[in-house]
Amino acid sequence: MEIEEIKTSFANISYRLEDYEHHLDDNMFAGRTDMMKQGMAVNIRVLERTCKAITDFLAEQPRKDNALAWSSVKSGFTCHDMLPYFYQDWFGTPEFAKVENLFSKTITEHCKDWESVAVLGSGACGLLYSVADDFQVSYGVDLSLSTLLVAKQFIQGEPLVFHLQRADWHKVELTPPASTANEIHYVVSDVLNMPFVSGSLSVVITQYMLDFISNPIRLTEEIYRVLKPGGLWINFSNPCRLPSDPIELGRRKLNELPVFFEKMGFDVLSMENERFALLNLEKIYSEAGNNQQLVHFFTLRKNENDSNIPADDRSIQRFFNRNDSVWREIPRIVKGRELALARKKLFGEQGARREVLEISVGGRSFSIPADFALLLETTLAGVDGKNSLRQIYTGVYEKGIGLTEDVFLQLIYVLHVQHYLIELED
Repeated sequence: MEIEEIKTSFANISYRLEDYEHHLDDNMFAGRTDMMKQGMAVNIRVLERTCKAITDFLAEQPRKDNALAWSSVKSGFTCHDMLPYFYQDWFGTPEFAKVENLFSKTITEHCKDWESVAVLGSGACGLLYSVADDFQVSYGVDLSLSTLLVAKQFIQGEPLVFHLQRADWHKVELTPPASTANEIHYVVSDVLNMPFVSGSLSVVITQYMLDFISNPIRLTEEIYRVLKPGGLWINFSNPCRLPSDPIELGRRKLNELPVFFEKMGFDVLSMENERFALLNLEKIYSEAGNNQQLVHFFTLRKNENDSNIPADDRSIQRFFNRNDSVWREIPRIVKGRELALARKKLFGEQGARREVLEISVGGRSFSIPADFALLLETTLAGVDGKNSLRQIYTGVYEKGIGLTEDVFLQLIYVLHVQHYLIELED
C-alpha cells in the first residue's frame, strides 16, 4: 500500500507537469521538471528494492485483509517520508554532529550499565549507530519496516542513493559507515507496547518521539517498565503536551516537566533547552529553508530502589487475553482528542471528480479506507460515557459488521493505546 500510494502521487505530479509542458511553447522549467521526474523514478526504485523481501514474503502467505493493521502502521512515517532524515543522519551535517556529542557526553557522565540500549523512533538509525559502540547490544525501534530495512542494509555496507523532494529533487549519495563490533538489532514495534522483557534495558533513548506520540503518559509508563532499576531515559524532542493539559496553554515548558516525571518514578538528572536546525539542506540546495526548533533535552533515571517489576503489562494484555472484566469497561472520548471524519469531493478538469474519505485528529489529517471508516464511525457512535464495551460491540454486530470479539478488542486497543482517542473506566 505504501509503494502504491507513492506511485500514485508521483504519477499525478508527472501528469500535471506534462500537461503544463504541452501548453507552453517555451518551457523555462524544463531542467527542474526533468530532475523531478528522474528523482521520483530513483526513489521508487529504492522503495521497491527495499520492499521486495516484504512483498515476496506476503505473496506466499494466505491473504488476510486487516483494516486494524492499516490503522496501526498509518500512525507512523513512511519510508519515503524518512529519506530526508537519512540525509540528516549520514551526510555529515553539523546539526547531527551536535546531537551525537550531546548524547555521548550524557551517556559517559550518567550511565552505570553498558549492557543494552534501545533507540525509540530510530528512523534512519544514525543515532542508533553512534551509540552502538558503547553498548553490548543496541536496538533500533521503529514502526516502519521498510525504513528499518533501508537503514539496516546501509549500515551493513550497501550505498544509498536517492533524491530529496524538499531540496528541489537534488541527488544525495551516502557512503556506508565502518562496521561496528557490537550487536545491532532492528525491531518493528509500536513504542507504546514494546516486545522487551520488563526491567531488561540499561538505557532508552527517544528522539522526536515524546512530542509526536498520542499519549506521552503511556509512553512514560512503557519506558519505565522496560528499564532496569537505575536505568537511563535520554530524550531529545520538541516540547510535548500531556492529554490532561489545557489546550489553551499549548505545550509544556521545561520547568513544568520534573513534577510529572517524578510522579512516574523517575529522578531528574538534567534538563536543558537546545536549538536544533531540523533538516538543514543548505549543503546540497542553497535555497532550502532552515527550520530552527526549540528542543527539550533531558536525562532521567528510573528509581534504583524499584524491585517490584511486573512480569507483563496487564493494562495492555487485557485486550489480547480473553477475560470478562474488560467487557464491562466504559469508554469515553478523550477531551481534546476529538476525531473528525470527512467525505471530500475533488473536482478536476472537464468536471471529473472523485471522493476521498479523510480522518483528522490532533491537527493531523490523512485518507482512510472506506471499510475502516465505517467500522470506526459505527463504533464511536456508541461511545457516550454510558455504554460498556459489550454493549457497543453488540451494537456494531447488529449493524451487520462482521467483527469477532477478538478483533473488536484489538480495535479498542488501537483507539485507547495507540491513538488515545478513548479512555476506559470500570
